[in-house]
Amino acid sequence: MAKVDEAEKRGRVNPKIVVIALILLVSVIVSGAALVTVSRAFRIPPSDFVSMPTTPMSKTGEIVVFASVAPVERSGAAVGVQGYLESSSGQPVADANVYVQYYLEGSYRTQVGTTDANGYFQIQFPMNWTGWLPLTMIYFGDAQHQGLQQVVSLPGENT
Repeated sequence: MAKVDEAEKRGRVNPKIVVIALILLVSVIVSGAALVTVSRAFRIPPSDFVSMPTTPMSKTGEIVVFASVAPVERSGAAVGVQGYLESSSGQPVADANVYVQYYLEGSYRTQVGTTDANGYFQIQFPMNWTGWLPLTMIYFGDAQHQGLQQVVSLPGENT
């Protein structure tokens, strides 16, 4: 009779193990759903990024500088970069493409902004950041102005 009871016990499923297995299964499903939701919420539109031009940087003409480079802030969060492109004589460089490159989601991303008549440019990023964001700012130059590449580090929120 003892052998029959042992055989019956081995054949039964322990309810504690079933409950633990169900809890684990539900946890995995909920975690997976949360990751999918987060990845959809933080998806970056590919149209915000451009390829860097392959033309060489101009080495002739007047020297230029990036002036008053600062973060663009919205509701206390840093969401982009702004500044002026000026010649060394203080004249604005109008209708110039300013490229900004930074590291995001495992690779370098490039965005471009065009200066207005005052040499002002503004580039909105697809994210805000905390701490300091290192940027490589590039102007390739033209017939009147030399090209310029400069690394800046902008403060984000909570700095």
